[in-house]
Amino acid sequence: MKTKINILSPGRFHVLDLARELDKNGFDVKFYSFVPTKRAMRFGLPKHCSASIFVLMLPFLALCRIFNRSQQIKRLRINVQDYITAWIMRKSDVVIAMSGDFVYAPRRAKKKGALVIYERGSKHILEQKRVMESIPSNKGVKPIPDVNVKRELESYVIADYIAIASKHVYESFMIHNYPKEKLFVNPYGVELSDFYPDMTRQRNYDVIMIGGWSYRKGCDLIIEAINRTGYSFLHVGGLVDMEFPKMPNFTHHGIVDQKELINYYHQAKVFVLPSREEGLAMVQAQAVACNLPVVGSKDSGAEDLKRFVEQPDNIIIVEEFTAEAVVHALHEAMEQYDKLGLTIYAGTAKEQLTWSSYGKRYTDFLKKILKHENTLNRPDGRVE
Repeated sequence: MKTKINILSPGRFHVLDLARELDKNGFDVKFYSFVPTKRAMRFGLPKHCSASIFVLMLPFLALCRIFNRSQQIKRLRINVQDYITAWIMRKSDVVIAMSGDFVYAPRRAKKKGALVIYERGSKHILEQKRVMESIPSNKGVKPIPDVNVKRELESYVIADYIAIASKHVYESFMIHNYPKEKLFVNPYGVELSDFYPDMTRQRNYDVIMIGGWSYRKGCDLIIEAINRTGYSFLHVGGLVDMEFPKMPNFTHHGIVDQKELINYYHQAKVFVLPSREEGLAMVQAQAVACNLPVVGSKDSGAEDLKRFVEQPDNIIIVEEFTAEAVVHALHEAMEQYDKLGLTIYAGTAKEQLTWSSYGKRYTDFLKKILKHENTLNRPDGRVE
């Protein structure tokens, strides 16, 4: 009999990719979210895996859209989804849930015998809180409400395991003495059919950054570094808490569909993300797949990508959050770009960057912990 796995998520995120890959690896998977089934299928999720609660959540999603700045409405939506999911989801062997969004449903499943794995996309909540409160625009406010912190910490207690994507997130949990045997580090994947090199394209920009334009992502450092170097710069994404420079060498483009991103990667030589707080930014893996040298901070997850490429010198780590450090890293990345020529620096190792490899690593982890659980549950200590 197949192992039953319920995956709980508000939206798509990386766990839709996880659901798809675990289904391929022989598990009986149900993906509970407010993503409509037809949309989930666009990203490769088989119809039989989708357990969409879109219709049930529609009134609350509408409220969130109307009152998009209201933390109370957002909290209502999260709580309602948690309770609805708890009552409609089937009994399973494993529950994988997005941290911060689900507490009641995983706890209820655990009482029925399920192993609970939380997906944590960022640092330990107390470290994330510290970083977010250091942002100048957050002075005098609480960027992470106390109720969110409490809920997150509660999920750490419920969890049998927590899946994280990078070394620096692991270290943030170690700071707070979380049991290391409960942490599973598995870097996210990338769809290589959507992101690949194109050596024929003209590079209109020296540097590109994709993602929300914010202090958190180090955009203040990008501005200063680009001003100092004179490089041409392209940003693709939304504007969050910083103005975008109105200068000739700065170009902004709004949010685009993921399938279109490759057209922007191919216009630049180097990718930059000096983020102060990430789990593992998937845009960096996309940049690697497109053969752009990557400049990433020590807290962006870039360091974890080095083991998935044959020439790791093309991934440059910014150790300090200063413009000088970013300038130095950009110069180094430009030198690497000039050396590359027609060389694909990821080489054959890039196959480890795929969602398929991500899913296989997760499958091996699940088999290991389920075997351990079966051993513990047998009186004679043997595995059936």
